[in-house]
Amino acid sequence: MRHVRKVNRRTLLFYTVLVLAVAAVATLGLTSVFNSTSTSSGTPRTATVALGTVQSLETSTGNVGSASTASMSFPTNGTLTAVDVTVGQHVTAGQVVAKIDPTAASAALQSARAALTSAEEALATAQQGGATSTADSNQSALVGDQSALTTAEEQLATDTSTLASAKDQLAADQAIGCPTSAGSVGSSGASSSTSSSTGSSGSASSTGSSTSSTGSSTGTGASTGSSSASSSTGTSGTGSTSARAVSATSVAATGTTSAPTVTAGTATGITMSSATLGGTVDPNGSDTTYVFEYSTTSTFTSSTTAESIGSGTTATTVSATVHGLLPDTTYGFRIVASNASGTQSGSVVSFTTGQSSCTVDEQDVTTDAQALQRQQVAVAQANLALHGQKSTIAAEAQTNAVTVAQDESAVAADSATVATDETTLAGTTLRAPISGTVTAVNGSVGDTVSAGTSTLVSTPAANAASGSSSGTGSGGSSSAFASISDLGSLDVVVGFPEADVGKIAVGQPATITLPALTGVDLTGKVTYVSPTSTVSSNVVTYEVTIGIADPPAGVRDGMTADVNVITSTKSNVLEVPSSAVTTLGTRSTVTLLEGTKQVVTSVVAGLVGSSTTEIVSGVKAGQQVVLPTVSVSASSSSTTSGGGFRGGLGGALGGGFGGRAGG
Repeated sequence: MRHVRKVNRRTLLFYTVLVLAVAAVATLGLTSVFNSTSTSSGTPRTATVALGTVQSLETSTGNVGSASTASMSFPTNGTLTAVDVTVGQHVTAGQVVAKIDPTAASAALQSARAALTSAEEALATAQQGGATSTADSNQSALVGDQSALTTAEEQLATDTSTLASAKDQLAADQAIGCPTSAGSVGSSGASSSTSSSTGSSGSASSTGSSTSSTGSSTGTGASTGSSSASSSTGTSGTGSTSARAVSATSVAATGTTSAPTVTAGTATGITMSSATLGGTVDPNGSDTTYVFEYSTTSTFTSSTTAESIGSGTTATTVSATVHGLLPDTTYGFRIVASNASGTQSGSVVSFTTGQSSCTVDEQDVTTDAQALQRQQVAVAQANLALHGQKSTIAAEAQTNAVTVAQDESAVAADSATVATDETTLAGTTLRAPISGTVTAVNGSVGDTVSAGTSTLVSTPAANAASGSSSGTGSGGSSSAFASISDLGSLDVVVGFPEADVGKIAVGQPATITLPALTGVDLTGKVTYVSPTSTVSSNVVTYEVTIGIADPPAGVRDGMTADVNVITSTKSNVLEVPSSAVTTLGTRSTVTLLEGTKQVVTSVVAGLVGSSTTEIVSGVKAGQQVVLPTVSVSASSSSTTSGGGFRGGLGGALGGGFGGRAGG
């Protein structure tokens, strides 16, 4: 088919011939169609059955266009500093076309690279866990908190064991009646006290003082005391004397006596309810008695039974055991000695009675329980500190993860900016994307150009995608700075009806004629068949690209071109003109001229070409087939041929409907 209009004309012709054929059949009768022999008074037109080539063609019309066309624009605004091409000049791919001032683009790229470097450094720091000093400090604090917790837990274990031991001891002491605690037995020590002695010997009086020693004993629960000098006042004539004590020598020398001398001792054998009180007494040569006074207050409310020590002249150790004391109570005691010369009170010594072992044990349990409770609090606090530090590290790690993500996003954004700015800087130099001829330049040095988009249209793929033909002229885009067309590579994009496009495939050969160039026949081949349709005025067509092989110099972009695509070819086969073949249903016949007779012969038809049809069987090379003759007058219609009506009907169908169906 040459075009949609041509398709319509052929269809109209087909139906006209069909109507005429039906009318002829009605007039002459069906029997005349299938007569095996006939004669004619005229000389029929014939053709010789011969070996040849049968070709099936599909025809359409389009325009010659460049296979590749580029429209170039700078990607950014700028001032032209150089224009290196002119219209009509041939350029190669990559050749410089023009330049604009790169100052702004270069500055933007430097700024973008600096921002990218900063973002990369921040990301590296975040990926390492943040600042090193912060991480080290957090780790050190974590180690310290862990150590503190370990120490606290160890002490807690010790305190727990101590409390358990104290409870066990309490139970054991309770089982044996809570004896006196060995560790709580008290000891005595002297405490300050003034002792005095009164008495008479003739008319003389004397004033004396004795100093007791300070004694101490060591033991659990020991108490200490001090004693002060004791004094004795007496009258002897008008004189007075002072002495630490009256010794036996002085008594013997003077023949006089004095109050006894006492020295504070200590309490021994202390239990919860008893103690042995001790000290020394020097009678100073006179019969002397002594008692131990004791009490929990400064007024001595209790005393031992008076005992005689005789009238010696040396210090004698004395003691007395007291009972009925209160446990864990501090008592004071003193020695009081009397003779004819007076009474002497020794310094006060204190002691503390022992405690019940159960009381001590209970105190230990209480103390240990309190220590355990405090340590439990310490462990809890250490745990809180450790978990707090871990939470701090975890929070900082989580925060750092967010920071890493943010920094990664910043790096990606800055990288994209750098890439864009690099492209922009590179775009200040405009280069030819393809080799070809410059078809337009819109600007000169000093002009300000606006940013635009560069496009490259290459058939068949790009044209098929855009649904447009490449035959749009060579002017290029009026808004682009420059345009280039590859005029050395031309093709034709034509539309085929949906009924015919199924026969066309990439690689099929084609012939191309140009009405503008008489006698110029071009060859080419199908390079692309569009998978999508184009609808115009309710007519569906599919665009097919035909590449022109070696176009001569006279072929111009935009010329009208008639294209014949060879869809099928058979060579060295028997062929006859398609008009000589009559096909009704599945039966095909030809009319052979044998002498003067026309004989209708059944044949097997093969490929139906544009003008001839392959005959597979039924005829031989050299035989003559009758060609139909059809004449139509204004008053009547008649069909004449050597074979009668059969030739006319067969010619019409063979050349029309038969030819299309066979293709």
